[in-house]
Amino acid sequence: MCRKSRKTAPPYRVILHNDNYNKREYVVQVLMKVIPGMTLDNAVNIMQEAHHNGMSVVIICAQADAEDHCMQLRGNG
Repeated sequence: MCRKSRKTAPPYRVILHNDNYNKREYVVQVLMKVIPGMTLDNAVNIMQEAHHNGMSVVIICAQADAEDHCMQLRGNG
C-alpha cells in the first residue's frame, strides 16, 4: 500500500518596509488594527526594527492570510 504524503503550503512572511512618509505612531496603530492578536509591545518592536534595519517581519502565516494582511496594511498607508 502506497502512502501519498500531503504537502502543506509553505508559510508566507508579511514584511514591513521603512519609509519616509508614515509616522511611527501611525504604523503601530495600523499594525494593531490589521494583524489579529497584535499587541502594542509587538507592534512597537516591529516598527522599531523596520525603522532601524529597513524592514521587519510582521507575521508568518498562510498565503491567503498574508495576502489579506498585506492588502489591508497597504490600504492604510
